[in-house]
Amino acid sequence: MSEQKFTNLPTGKPHISFSELRDWKECSWRHKLKYINKLVEDKPGPLMDFGTACHAACEKFLKSRIMDSSIAKNMLAQLWEKNAAFEGYTPEALPQFFAELDLILSEVPKFMDETFPNWEYVDAEHMLYEQIEGHDHAFKGFIDGVIAVTDAKNKKLIWLLDWKTTSRGWWREKRTDELVKTQLILYKNFWSKKIGVDPKDVRCGFILLKRSAKKEQHCELFALSVGDVTTGRSLKVVNNMLTSIKRGIAIKNRSSCTYCNYFNTPHCV
Repeated sequence: MSEQKFTNLPTGKPHISFSELRDWKECSWRHKLKYINKLVEDKPGPLMDFGTACHAACEKFLKSRIMDSSIAKNMLAQLWEKNAAFEGYTPEALPQFFAELDLILSEVPKFMDETFPNWEYVDAEHMLYEQIEGHDHAFKGFIDGVIAVTDAKNKKLIWLLDWKTTSRGWWREKRTDELVKTQLILYKNFWSKKIGVDPKDVRCGFILLKRSAKKEQHCELFALSVGDVTTGRSLKVVNNMLTSIKRGIAIKNRSSCTYCNYFNTPHCV
């Protein structure tokens, strides 16, 4: 559906994304400053750029089954040059990031073949722009990877995958964080409806790409169990967000200040 068929929110857009939903859930005041007041304080960071470069190489791999780490390294070098004025972008750090890219990406092909035997490419960076039930607005997102596999009973299943770069993996706190899981829960809900596939035939998981890991352990699948209950809870969060921002409700969450770019600025004291 085109954007013209939806109504604009106070953000000036007719849609929301998971990243926006995450900001709102963590602190609706931060969401107001960033998306409604347009006070963008985000700064680039080496780790974020590292993740972007990894994504680019993995996307190409899914399409071609050929892993070319130069795609990631060339992109990272360009981002390094572009963001040289920001903290962390020292010339000395770049070779170490290149080495980590090589280690991670070299293990992806074998990991995919062992984790998803005889997997078939369906799509990469699949765009979602789907109407949210009960609202004249859309949910927008991009699914990193969509593959098909055949299980032991010769039944075809679809996997929705999201690449996540991390240092050593996810600790228990992150693995049990319902907000983290909400991203793929929503992707599965909207993708299944868009394509017309039974959600029971759709699996989803994060592929953790670890910068600091032992050999053959740089990749890990963190699969999610997604059913009607978890989907209902995630859609309720979406509904609550839309209702809140349309009513102009924005409350400061003081427990979410530590890494907030607006903390101790004139916008949030």
